[in-house]
Amino acid sequence: MRVDGVFVAGLGAYIPAVFDAARAVETGRYDPEQHRRGGWTGAAVAGDMAAPDLAVRAARQALDSCGHDPSEIDILFHATVLAQGPDGWSPQHYVQRHTIGGHAPAVEIRQACNGMLGGIELACSYLVAGDRTAALVTGGDNFGSPLVDRWRYADGGGTDRGSILGDAGTAVVLSRRGGFAKLLAVGSASLPEFEEMYRGDEPLFPPSCTVGRPMEIGRRFAEFAARRPDGLVAVMRRLRDARTELARRTIAEAGLVPADITRATHVFAGQMSYLRSVLGPVGIDPSRGMLEFGRRLGHMGVNDHIAGLTHLVEQREVGPGDHVMLLGNGSGMTLSCVVIEIITDRDQ
Repeated sequence: MRVDGVFVAGLGAYIPAVFDAARAVETGRYDPEQHRRGGWTGAAVAGDMAAPDLAVRAARQALDSCGHDPSEIDILFHATVLAQGPDGWSPQHYVQRHTIGGHAPAVEIRQACNGMLGGIELACSYLVAGDRTAALVTGGDNFGSPLVDRWRYADGGGTDRGSILGDAGTAVVLSRRGGFAKLLAVGSASLPEFEEMYRGDEPLFPPSCTVGRPMEIGRRFAEFAARRPDGLVAVMRRLRDARTELARRTIAEAGLVPADITRATHVFAGQMSYLRSVLGPVGIDPSRGMLEFGRRLGHMGVNDHIAGLTHLVEQREVGPGDHVMLLGNGSGMTLSCVVIEIITDRDQ
């Protein structure tokens, strides 16, 4: 979808201290072979700071830099992967209470690792659908839960990326009034036929977390592969093709070609081979991705893309006239792509 008149006015990323991956190996937390093959150098670890508080810290950064009064924020979307607090509680309203306050609608988004990009598309649509000024999209994840092993949750999954999990909070303010970057195009898609890959053989009821069953994505992948011997390969091929088609379409809707993309964000990985599989088919050199930045933080749930964009902007690795593509996917499968153009330095 081509976008006109929606700008990125504020960004925020709160990334806690990094725990060294080599140290995790020394202490028995991380498998030495997975460390060698995975390429990760560390993971951001938030300790006992709750995921919504990570999002609040990032949101305050974004609001401080956006030029909008909190009363001008017309809606808040909060993206999550895992449970954020007590069952039956609404983390989006906690984030709202501690950031913009007021009585604007607040909505939680559950699109797994794709949540922030899905939230950007929803916020953009909400702004252009009426006489509205600005939207706040936040995300937060802390994978320090007793039921999650950030160093081993993906072991044995049969994919070539490998993964460890990092904690973070991120935020973006979208504005109809102006900003340092403008949205050119957004797009999303789903591949619901592959939800069973992330489900494995686990029953739907009672929910796993209510009976103390750990989150072992690698085991679920292995169960799926055992049930459908060619299924995992087929899923990865279908995901690659759908992600590539979505990216090419969104870039074209932005009035660009892949060669115009200065930098790209993606789900963080420790290996360049993963970036080649994601960006190469789109026609974007993998060196334009975020390998070195992301491999020291771990895959941070909903936060990879906005953390990466914030880093690019703050370190002035992109500037006026540059184009950034944010290309993501999450379990289910859900896919999103956002293309923006930097129009001014953020501090102007």
